Amino acid sequence: AVLAQVLGPREPSNLSSMGAQCAGQCAGQLITGSTRDAYGSWLDETCWVECTSNTLATWGLAKVKVLQDGMGTFYFPGVGNYVYGANDIYYYGMRRTMADVTGVKLTNGQFVRTKEGRQGIVQEVTDINARIVFGGWGGQDGLY
Repeated sequence: AVLAQVLGPREPSNLSSMGAQCAGQCAGQLITGSTRDAYGSWLDETCWVECTSNTLATWGLAKVKVLQDGMGTFYFPGVGNYVYGANDIYYYGMRRTMADVTGVKLTNGQFVRTKEGRQGIVQEVTDINARIVFGGWGGQDGLY
């Protein structure tokens, strides 16, 4: 069982900045159990999110731990677990992002190293994958 601090739902402060169309479509899907971020991307357990509005941005990235019944438990390293519903996801502008195993957001041009010691450079990042080029290893690259 995941211990979590439950915060009350908050009304989104500015849905138009995140797309009124997404807000209308996504809010209904959150309630039925299919969870999307504030921008319309699907969330799944173990993905990372960033807060793009209001005060949580200083907490850094959060890892999605559990998704159930339109609610999500988000783990902020150094802060702890928090449970949020649809209103909270929109209020904080939670957006899916790519991160390394320690929760550092991946960016184009960033150097990375696998646990086997292979060094690579991040070539392209989307909200669901990252292309990493491993120079010196036969030009192999990977979509992760």
